[in-house]
Amino acid sequence: MIVSNSSCLIVLGKLRKLDILQKMYGKIAIPGAVKREVFKSRPAPNWIEVIEITQPIAYRILEKTLGDGESEAIILGLELDAELLIVDDLAARRLAQSLGLKRTGTIGILLEGKKHGLVQEIKPVLDEMLRWDFRLSKTLYDNALELAHEK
Repeated sequence: MIVSNSSCLIVLGKLRKLDILQKMYGKIAIPGAVKREVFKSRPAPNWIEVIEITQPIAYRILEKTLGDGESEAIILGLELDAELLIVDDLAARRLAQSLGLKRTGTIGILLEGKKHGLVQEIKPVLDEMLRWDFRLSKTLYDNALELAHEK
């Protein structure tokens, strides 16, 4: 099972590239906090399964340092023994790694999408992400272009 946090869903939705996730993974899971943040009162697409966390005490511990979506996504990743957690926030990524969760972010999804022929070029997508105010350092931008063989 693949678990996602909000940021990837939000930015890929704005870029009209949300289908990349479906084509790569078939189905993904999100916790309730991510559903509320991304889709509000609208239903999530049928390939996104909303699963409520079962260990609220864990949420109460994590909420002190992370946002609702990141906290619940990490907890859900642990509860489901997820094969991959999609999260962009650096503190959340570090915590996920320390807990043994394999993780990637939006840039990793785009790079993987390029390998599978779902994204033709990374640079125009990164540039559009920046126009949508997605936080992306110059170093990460340059590294992504290098990994995509576009630099």
